Amino acid sequence: MSKQRTMAVLTEINETSERAAFGSIHHFCEELAAYARKRGLFFYVSSPALYLEGVGYQWTESGWGKRDVPPADVVYNRLHSRKLERSPLFAELLARLAEENGMMFNHRFLHKWEVHCHFERHEYLHPHLPKTALWSGQHTLEAFLDAFPSVFLKPIYGSQGRGIFCLQHSDDGICLRHSTSASTAVYRSMDALDSALRQQIRTPMIIQQGLELRTLDGRPVDFRLLCHRARHNDWRVTSAVARVAPPDQFVANLARGGELMAVNDVLRKWYTRADAFQQKQLLKEIALESAAVLASEAEGLYGEFGVDLAIDIHGQPWIIEVNTKPSKQTDMAASYQSVRPSAKAIIDYSLTLMEEKE
Repeated sequence: MSKQRTMAVLTEINETSERAAFGSIHHFCEELAAYARKRGLFFYVSSPALYLEGVGYQWTESGWGKRDVPPADVVYNRLHSRKLERSPLFAELLARLAEENGMMFNHRFLHKWEVHCHFERHEYLHPHLPKTALWSGQHTLEAFLDAFPSVFLKPIYGSQGRGIFCLQHSDDGICLRHSTSASTAVYRSMDALDSALRQQIRTPMIIQQGLELRTLDGRPVDFRLLCHRARHNDWRVTSAVARVAPPDQFVANLARGGELMAVNDVLRKWYTRADAFQQKQLLKEIALESAAVLASEAEGLYGEFGVDLAIDIHGQPWIIEVNTKPSKQTDMAASYQSVRPSAKAIIDYSLTLMEEKE
């Protein structure tokens, strides 16, 4: 009798309440469990510590139940902590997986600078890459501010729009805004600006060309395209949404109060029907190329990326960011009765990996 195929989701689990909770991906895990059952897959959710003990949570009609579980053939890494991914516990889990001939995809977080370096090696992506460098102090800052009307400083390990600085020229000097603050500070000299930044920044940063993005009612817009791997390096877009920044803010992340809209609704406000269709196709093409490049360049196995794109006032699409652990709040839609396409794609890819291994 053949062994049942087994898949696990690896994430942080809150076990302090009466029921186990999986944070922001809790509902998504229920969808994965429902579709895994349809595909004849043994499915459970575990944490690094629980996995090493052979324990996980399995979905039943009465909810998530804790039980002994077999080793997984495939593990989908949805840990939210970079620190945990760098821990001895995670290293032990990877060693155990190797011993058991298991596989893990979405191997680890990729930070912003390494993503940019991977992209830079592919010339066909160059027209869509904002000028980017590692921030190394006043010299870099001056060079970028001399070249561009606005500049962004972003933490290389940042997410959800946190810790981003926007710097813009004004008649009074350089305006400095922060993604989590409504206030603006103005600095008349580079020395004063550099000193202020050094006091506030405690983490490696990239410095990036500012873009004149298309807006809705003066609010910047970007697009999150969720890409999933079918097999080898064959990728497809499973969902696409537009995110509109809150009034008076320069980031559109939902965590910062951004608003979701349908991509078609936004593009039709800017373009004719034919041009809107062409722009949407171009966004999809760039997202798929981005996913394929990262999957081939980055160490480890990846089956899912959230690619953030934006369009400037000249109609040029730009790659803003790529997420290796994309939010599950952006592809929720009323049309998904029970299991959304991205959940099905995760299960289907896991089964493909198992088939290729057998």
